[in-house]
Amino acid sequence: MKKEDGDNIVLFPNVERRLVEKGIEALQDKQFREAIELLEQGYKLDSDNEDVMAALVLAYFEAGALNKAKELCKEMLMVGQGDYFQIVEMYITILIQLHEYREITKILEALIEEKEVPAEKKEHFITILQFCQRLAEQEPVQPLEEMEAEPFHQEELKPGDLDLFSITDLNEQVGIAGKLSNQNIRPFIDEISAFLSAEEGHPFLKTMLLNILREQEVTNVINVRKFGMLEKINPQELKPPHSQPNDNEAGVQLIKALEHQDPLLLESALSLLARYAFAVYPFELSPADQAAWAAAFEYTALLYLGNEPDMERLAEKYGTIAEHVSEAAGWIGKVEEISYPII
Repeated sequence: MKKEDGDNIVLFPNVERRLVEKGIEALQDKQFREAIELLEQGYKLDSDNEDVMAALVLAYFEAGALNKAKELCKEMLMVGQGDYFQIVEMYITILIQLHEYREITKILEALIEEKEVPAEKKEHFITILQFCQRLAEQEPVQPLEEMEAEPFHQEELKPGDLDLFSITDLNEQVGIAGKLSNQNIRPFIDEISAFLSAEEGHPFLKTMLLNILREQEVTNVINVRKFGMLEKINPQELKPPHSQPNDNEAGVQLIKALEHQDPLLLESALSLLARYAFAVYPFELSPADQAAWAAAFEYTALLYLGNEPDMERLAEKYGTIAEHVSEAAGWIGKVEEISYPII
């Protein structure tokens, strides 16, 4: 056995392995706070172990601690831990959840300029790059033809080629949205309208398509159906789907309540809020009481972190009633059922 310098703690052989095993067990049991605590201990003892790092990234992601997941994933890329392109794809998945499109653009531009992208991933990465450039609202960057030794010609989609109902993978959805955002979307109005008005179809993809219609100033009034609700929407009149927590009253209340008390819980709750807002866009679901939503996001985040929260107590904390908190938590649960995993 060994002794840590500067302390009286004695470490027994294989303690790192046991911490990681217990951390992964807790992760599989959805005890995310416990998993994070165990894996962080393992990481402190063996910061070069790529399995520990990958498990900790996943634990952070599942707990909604997306910024911590992002920073650790970025560290893995910088020190060369794990399969490079698997880590890149994991990193991009996290950044998409955080809506950090400028960072995605920066990474993919560098990869393409350095000609490091494997041939089988090139079209996919370029499509994501182009889509994220638009979402980042940047000026047009160096043409891709100048970034490569040979011009790259992206194959355009054609009406009749789209099967929107079959697309469930996050990166594939971003890829399809990226292709559509870089060509005239009007020839696809009928197919997109049918998808938006259907009961089935992933709400996240519906949000991306609505945003493209908004960007291209489409004025057709379209039926949009999500979560059992149906509304007629003019895309040109919509606001952008992405907002900061401070733009949302529930987010403001969460920050006020948790910023100093429990930063990890706050990040998890705000991550839930961001996924929820993107999924239900452009609808606003009942209840209208924003305090109930704040309490419901904290309630769900506590569940994710392995706690057993008291809904009545949280309702009292935020100055609302448990019935409203329960209704809001039910909607959050429905969104989480269809949210994207990291792997």
